[in-house]
Amino acid sequence: MSRLTAFIGCIGAAGFLLCIGAARHTQNSDAPQTQASPPSASTSTAAPSDADNSTHWYIITLNNVPTGWTRLQTKTIPEGFRTETQTRLRMAREKQILSMTSTSWIEEDAAGRPLRGGQTQAGGGMSVRVAWEFVTDGIRERRTQGATVKERILPAIDKEALSPMAAMRMGQGARAAGKSDFTLLIIDPAQGLQTQLNRWEKIDESAAVIAGKSVACTRWRTSGPMIAKGSEEWINAAGETVLSQTPTGLGVLKNVMCDESTALAALDEAKPPVEVMVASFVKVDHALSEVSTKRALTLLVKAKKPPIMPPPQEGFQRVVRNSDGSFKVTIDLDLPAAQSLASVATDAAYMESSPMVDWNDPAVIALKDKAVEQWKSQLKSKNKTAILDKNDPDFAANTLLKAKVFRGVVTNHITNQNLGSAFASASETAQNKSGDCTEYAVLLAALLRADGIPSRVAAGLVWAEYFAGEKNVFAWHLWTQAFIDGRWIDLDATLPAGGDSFHVGHVLLAVTPLTDAASDPAWSSLLTSMGNLSIEVSGGPNQ
Repeated sequence: MSRLTAFIGCIGAAGFLLCIGAARHTQNSDAPQTQASPPSASTSTAAPSDADNSTHWYIITLNNVPTGWTRLQTKTIPEGFRTETQTRLRMAREKQILSMTSTSWIEEDAAGRPLRGGQTQAGGGMSVRVAWEFVTDGIRERRTQGATVKERILPAIDKEALSPMAAMRMGQGARAAGKSDFTLLIIDPAQGLQTQLNRWEKIDESAAVIAGKSVACTRWRTSGPMIAKGSEEWINAAGETVLSQTPTGLGVLKNVMCDESTALAALDEAKPPVEVMVASFVKVDHALSEVSTKRALTLLVKAKKPPIMPPPQEGFQRVVRNSDGSFKVTIDLDLPAAQSLASVATDAAYMESSPMVDWNDPAVIALKDKAVEQWKSQLKSKNKTAILDKNDPDFAANTLLKAKVFRGVVTNHITNQNLGSAFASASETAQNKSGDCTEYAVLLAALLRADGIPSRVAAGLVWAEYFAGEKNVFAWHLWTQAFIDGRWIDLDATLPAGGDSFHVGHVLLAVTPLTDAASDPAWSSLLTSMGNLSIEVSGGPNQ
């Protein structure tokens, strides 16, 4: 069975902890299903085989240090097949040791059509359970997070996408037919049911050492929207992935097939876990001066090992790509934010009450109402009144002031700052007043949406003179962007409530409406950047 685990999470000072991709299964887009071998999923009379009822264990390592394990199970059910993947990780963020367990499953009929599925994630103070039912008009989702239960209807998936067992058989058929380059369209429940069109390219015949024994394999290069460049798989004669590896800025992530005892030993409590936060910092040779008061800053952002995703030109950030592949990034607080490239008017995601940005929760609404009263109080102190007419020439300035007041309310509301929590929803943070920069960003995004202001979460790097025992570093960070007067405005709720809402020491690398924290493709786009960036002060406004 084709298997590639994508390492998406553990983004340093940000709260994205341990988000794991699940099974990657191949579909030959060039050949009809009848060419697959063994019999394709479209052959409903196919007799169950050993591959249809199997359990495989994998040990996960980062730079050859055991980090966790994965268990992949397939079995027949009366309607067809069930595939389930469970992953456990244990890592460190400064002095915090964090563990997370993620399970995803999907059931399909004999033709490869999905019937139902789900995922659970637990660890770092977070517990999320999602269940899906595939129906004619879409996908019925039921999500439970803590004591909160939310239901919604999601759009139907592409009918051409195959579920795991059907896709596995198509991959076997492609390889048996001698294909050396084929694409795939898969459904991955660990990635929030986003269909993925990936590509498999044969590299060579190559043996892999598994449990001390040499196993004859074919080696494949894999690429796709959720797979980092350079990812490789070693597939044995039975069509099973016995080894996969993915280069990241933090090192090489490997999944190696093993027995159960070897896999479980990866989480031996006596062994120190791998540290990921400090390793992801971008160190700068010389301290940046007056970051909190400077109005503009120009930086040169490079990849240690190209390529990296281009930094987005949004908010206060301007980006110029240099001929050598590096980027000139200017953060200018006096230059009006560029007209947004996102069509917010037609994208409901920036106003949605999602499982993470659950702005319609009573606790969030109550905090929003408190923020509105503070905004009105500030207006009154300036002998001004609230402007609700969008056609009023002062509406944008009035709304910007409101957004900044909301930022200060969030800053003061979170009183227990810590790195030990995972990705809490806005409602959870509104109630427990605890978290790190992720909770600040999510809660502010929720307050803005609750008041009718589109918002999203921004991910990138922030300058720190001293953090987690390191000096002069850019650390991974999250903040919020509000859509006001056709432009995205940066707001960082971790900054002091009485000061500026943003400073030039931020480098934006990704944005997301945060529809789903664990499976958001924005985080996979950061994979090639983590631990792979160098930043220099350019000859711009900082000099």
